[in-house]
Amino acid sequence: MPMISPKLACAIFTDETRDASLPLRPGVLLKTMSHHLRWHGHVVVGDVALRLYKHKGPWRYDERDVRRAARDLAAVTVDHDDLVEVVLPRRRWHEEDSGQDEDAWNRANWRRQIAGWMYHEALSKELARDRPYTERSEWERIGENGLPGGLTWEELVTVRNGSGSSSTIAGTYPLELLTRAEGRWWLPRAYADLLDRWEVLEEKLLERARLCSRCGARGPRWSGWRTPTKTGYVTMCPPCSGAEFTAYTGHLRGVPYGQMRARKLRADDYLCRLCQSSRASVWDHCHGHDLVRGPVCASCNTFEGKGIPDLLLRREEVVAHLLECSRCREERTLPPRFHAAVAGFHLEAEARHASCPVQPRVRHRGTATSGHVFDLYCDRHWTKTWIEEVSTAEAHELVRAFVDQALAAGQPGDGAGLPGPRAASDTHTRT
Repeated sequence: MPMISPKLACAIFTDETRDASLPLRPGVLLKTMSHHLRWHGHVVVGDVALRLYKHKGPWRYDERDVRRAARDLAAVTVDHDDLVEVVLPRRRWHEEDSGQDEDAWNRANWRRQIAGWMYHEALSKELARDRPYTERSEWERIGENGLPGGLTWEELVTVRNGSGSSSTIAGTYPLELLTRAEGRWWLPRAYADLLDRWEVLEEKLLERARLCSRCGARGPRWSGWRTPTKTGYVTMCPPCSGAEFTAYTGHLRGVPYGQMRARKLRADDYLCRLCQSSRASVWDHCHGHDLVRGPVCASCNTFEGKGIPDLLLRREEVVAHLLECSRCREERTLPPRFHAAVAGFHLEAEARHASCPVQPRVRHRGTATSGHVFDLYCDRHWTKTWIEEVSTAEAHELVRAFVDQALAAGQPGDGAGLPGPRAASDTHTRT
């Protein structure tokens, strides 16, 4: 099959749909890091699903699929005089749907997405006014123009038009065709029907991708069983993954990463140490001490390497993984990029706005020679902000206490049941 890059696919699609009446945004074809790709392996444009293939590392499209999809979507005629009413959910839709199960709530829903954009921008506008929390109750109220919180149509379009793919649905831009008349929202019928078909297609793709490729068991909705391979993602349940791949037991703790690379020890024989459900693809290691932590899948490797430190440290399995570096464990420390997060935890627990009992929100402003600087603010006193600084020495002590607490709580435990560190000479090479 003629395989082409996402960049070429986007160019071909753009050329083929240059006269289309749908508000297409072909740039969605470039989003090969999209969560949808992990979820079901496709990029959906309109009501057409384009499968991606992994070819010698990079993702590729089949050129025939791209041209066929472009021609099909270019053939859709949008009659601006044939309109259908669009009923958008109110802000309280979550409470109204609270009785639904998680699957029902998380289904693709283009009406809810559009409403979400409106409420998001209304809240952003309200927060920019910097008013006390008690005076911020009106931002949800719908005005005569159908928008909440005094938001104008021009403000909504300006902000969302500059937000790129986050304002697209199915590779299209609905605000281009959405209109307001007679106190109601309207869209061309052909376009609304296409978005309805997109909802059905997304659900079909997700449901198919949830099934274990080995035993057919049905897994979690959001890619929990999706395992990256050299040819793309496959779905494998934990029992099948466990039967196929070896659980890592910590037997390489203390082995230098450089020696492992030289000996070409394979990570893809193992389950990911973090998620425990996907096949590992790389050996993660401590960059400060150059010691192995364990095998991780590509998704978890990116999550651990580029994730927000304070969010990572709130997950026990991440702390356990970081302390698989034997030197970090011995020195009771964490990689430097996590020190500010630990200091922030301390301020959340101890700092208060005057005598207010509410735990403040903490934002790391930056790191100076003397230590870490934080901005703090209180939800009850929205305009009250202040600055706190945690010295480098104090941050080191806080990190030591954090690690001690994690080890004492058994996160990652005292090593019971795990083999001790092994010398590189004790390891075996597989090629």
